[in-house]
Amino acid sequence: MQTEAVFENIAERIVSEIEKAQNSIFIAVAWFTNRNIFNVLQRKAIEGCQINLMYSADHINENSSIDFDLLKTKNSKVFPIGDGDHDLMHNKFCVIDHCTVITGSYNWSNKAESNHENITITNGVTSLAEQFVSEFNKIKQRYYPESETQKTEFPLSKIIKRLEIIKNFVILEEIDEISRSTSKLEQYIFNSDIDEIINLIQREDFGDAIHKIESFINKNQQLSIWSDPEIAALKLEIKNIENQINAFDNEKIELEKILADFQYQHSIELGEIILEILKLRKIKFKDDKEKFEEARRDEEEYQGQFDAEKEKDIQDLNEQQKKELKKKFRKATTLCHPDKFSNEPIEVQKQAEEIFKELNEANAKNDLARVTEILENLEKGILKAEKGDSISDKEILRATINRLKVKLKNIESEILNIKQSDTFKTVTSIEDWDIYFEQTKEKLKSELEELKKELA
Repeated sequence: MQTEAVFENIAERIVSEIEKAQNSIFIAVAWFTNRNIFNVLQRKAIEGCQINLMYSADHINENSSIDFDLLKTKNSKVFPIGDGDHDLMHNKFCVIDHCTVITGSYNWSNKAESNHENITITNGVTSLAEQFVSEFNKIKQRYYPESETQKTEFPLSKIIKRLEIIKNFVILEEIDEISRSTSKLEQYIFNSDIDEIINLIQREDFGDAIHKIESFINKNQQLSIWSDPEIAALKLEIKNIENQINAFDNEKIELEKILADFQYQHSIELGEIILEILKLRKIKFKDDKEKFEEARRDEEEYQGQFDAEKEKDIQDLNEQQKKELKKKFRKATTLCHPDKFSNEPIEVQKQAEEIFKELNEANAKNDLARVTEILENLEKGILKAEKGDSISDKEILRATINRLKVKLKNIESEILNIKQSDTFKTVTSIEDWDIYFEQTKEKLKSELEELKKELA
């Protein structure tokens, strides 16, 4: 490990460290107006280095001559945060190749050049680097929940566990297992320590490999934050059940939509003919009190159903649009399903319920534009889960699991009931709805004509 404090020529030193980057750079600075630094970053991005830039979305940066969108090339991304006033992203750090950390008072701005500022540069402490990367991702997830985690993510605790496994396989002389476990670390060779360990193992220099592994573990466990594995397991279980509920909910909604769409089309295509038949049946049985009353109830009931269906504002979509609607609806539900916000403050829960309800209504109407709009707003982060992930009370987590399991079982039962219903079996047995309605209409027309002749 090497740590250095820098008080002069800070911008030049930052550029020097950036130039060394091989794989990734994570930057979180409140204000960034230094064009020289930006130009180096832009060049590194073009060369293939993953740049992840986070800055304050305030008037200073927004009015700067720097076009941050120029960094949006290949795998590089830009994340403006907050408003610079009531919601200020005030960090000042940079992580290079998950190994080097630059932090201090210095903003990457022109104004900072004339201030008394400082930075510290720490090399070779992966655990420290990962804590900064973790904070970067935490902020990013809050404001950009749909943003993908970069491939350069360096899960230190998992890597340490993997290295411990490899060490045990070496002790047990399990050559094949050593090879398989080592291959799972190859995605992290941008880290010089991991690269060296892999090379030592591949050369079968196991003594030096063990020494390097132990050195890496001892060095990086010093700053690593311990987490209860049971809590992690409970949270993973919750996440899996939530995903299952979401999937089953979508299936149930889609099944119900099939029935609703069929009923709507049935009313639009055949409703007027059916009503006319029902009216004539009522006339036919005017002298039979019992049958007349039955015919009257049938007409009244169907008239109400017909009027309700006619009032529905359901848009006509082609097959491609239907597929797009289904895809966007499913994606949106994963971001606003109320179960994912059950441990959040009540106002967040209500917001999730309202958005989910509106999303379902738009889907029922085939309102592709509204579903798209809701999805885009969700991807921008209008609904945020902040408390749930921080819960460490095992009893709360277990209670959440039990509640979700009950709900999952209920949804499964509801889906089964729909699929086993006569109505669903009848509707899904029809291969082509248009042909079905055309043929049914002809039959109803014949029935209508017979009734007219009978009453003439």
